[in-house]
Amino acid sequence: MIARVLLFLMISVSSAAAADRCPLPGQKPMLLVKMYFGQSMPGGRMVQPRAWQRFLSTTLTSRFPDGFTVYDAYGQWMDAKMPKPSHERSKVVEIATADSPASRAAIADIASSYRQAFHQQSVGIVTSTACGAF
Repeated sequence: MIARVLLFLMISVSSAAAADRCPLPGQKPMLLVKMYFGQSMPGGRMVQPRAWQRFLSTTLTSRFPDGFTVYDAYGQWMDAKMPKPSHERSKVVEIATADSPASRAAIADIASSYRQAFHQQSVGIVTSTACGAF
């Protein structure tokens, strides 16, 4: 019994301490994920807007129904098989979510689904911890 009370107190103090690290009232620690989706496909084709919208609604929204932000970008990356950098239009998806095994698995699933559906070598993923309130 005492062990359970101590465990509860440790969890409560840990949660309060994590929330205290956030600078504004009401914020809580979150995982901030930026995903970079190249829009060029093999053979000079591009991901069409309708296909991108379908991917957002079926793949991203189903995994992060609370929301995310999408913006257009233009990127450059170096393919080891090419003599010079590649340039292409891209979409950036930014997600602020609880850091949980389910969220991490959803991010990996989204990247895998995009690579397969649009014949991509990779999807860039950058994560950081942040504080947020919505």
